[in-house]
Amino acid sequence: MAHAFPAGPYRTIQLADGQSVPYYIIPFDKRGACVGPQTRSHLIAAARDGAYTDVFLFSHGWNNDWSVATGRYEDFLKGYMDMRATHELAMPDGYKPLLVGVFWPSTSLVFSESEIGPAIAAGDPAAMDSAVAEEIDEIAALADELEASDASRLYELAQRNALDAGEAAELAELLKQVYATDDDELGADGEVSAQDIVAVWAAAQAQPDNLDDFGTVGAVDQSGPQAAFIGGLISKLDPRPAIRTATVYKMKDRAGTVGANGVGPLLSDLLGAGDARVHLVGHSYGGKIVLSATAVSPLPRNVESMLLLQPAVSHLCFADQVPGTDRSGGYRSVLQRVNKPVLCTFSRHDFPLTKTFHLALRRKKDLGEAQIAAGEPPSNYAALGGFGPRRCNEKLIDIHALNSAYDLDPAVRIYGLRGDATISGHGDISNESTWWALYSLASG
Repeated sequence: MAHAFPAGPYRTIQLADGQSVPYYIIPFDKRGACVGPQTRSHLIAAARDGAYTDVFLFSHGWNNDWSVATGRYEDFLKGYMDMRATHELAMPDGYKPLLVGVFWPSTSLVFSESEIGPAIAAGDPAAMDSAVAEEIDEIAALADELEASDASRLYELAQRNALDAGEAAELAELLKQVYATDDDELGADGEVSAQDIVAVWAAAQAQPDNLDDFGTVGAVDQSGPQAAFIGGLISKLDPRPAIRTATVYKMKDRAGTVGANGVGPLLSDLLGAGDARVHLVGHSYGGKIVLSATAVSPLPRNVESMLLLQPAVSHLCFADQVPGTDRSGGYRSVLQRVNKPVLCTFSRHDFPLTKTFHLALRRKKDLGEAQIAAGEPPSNYAALGGFGPRRCNEKLIDIHALNSAYDLDPAVRIYGLRGDATISGHGDISNESTWWALYSLASG
């Protein structure tokens, strides 16, 4: 993140009514430390002294560098403001907004073909160079967590065309610490063995044709690589999908760390700086960031609203009781820290969150839980943005079109907005239906 961050706003945005709105971007490193402390201080002072009525805080998802992240924010903001101006959608009297975007290092994960751009064409050195650089970045992000000798061995194994059973077990042992973190979404123990890890890799390899996909929903073929590994007979494992599943864990944990250590204190300071209503919007792993920020510790006062756009967290993170445990979901406390019902979009067209996410994040004991049931989550690790919230007294409804009012029951703490009609993929989160959802929360 080689950027010189301004002490003040990143830029100023003009509303249709002529009002100038400061737009801050607050950067964090992978540990959650703020990289732009002067910008952060300026923001808190503005929130305290600027008589703002509403603060909107946005967090981007995985694989977003600086230009992509800022572009996504500005695309959403422009669309939202244009919708309000075109349709003359009013806000409360005296409305004076302040905009905040979070930036965090999330680019060591390439999840699907749609996120790496056009396929590599024969004779296209630039595209080949880009793909090689992305793969190197993924491996380097994992190597950074290891001792030098272990990192060297990781690079050796990762460059093999295939791993035998012993090499696969060795790679899993090297990466075990990546998988062994506590599962804050399910409130569960994160312990995992090297054998568990290889079984997950083998199950994922049994299914995809595309190396950028981790698999599809469905029963695991017990005659395939998983069964071969369990019998000690695995002969070949492609290290690239194995590395990729490890980066899913790494980015998931990083989002939680940034949310808890960085955005959480920022949110607390914003809430303590004045009485402006604070609205949180998170896309993909950005949903985990705003959830972790809200859940990490008691807040000075409640957040006003939360909109989760295709969130890449477990669909059981709000559950009153996670199946098979005596624990509630790790983010259940969030439902009492937000004044309005939480709105969460999900879509059957979101390929990563309906077909691959749960394969990367499940342990060996979950391999037999995959089921074929239209619209039903295939395991405890199934994504919130793929299947909607469950076991939390939720209400699942179709996402509303512009000017179709939401009748939100305050007793229902979370609504799943079925976005099949308007959300065509994981990144398709800036359209009239999502802008309308935010307006419905912010205008009431």
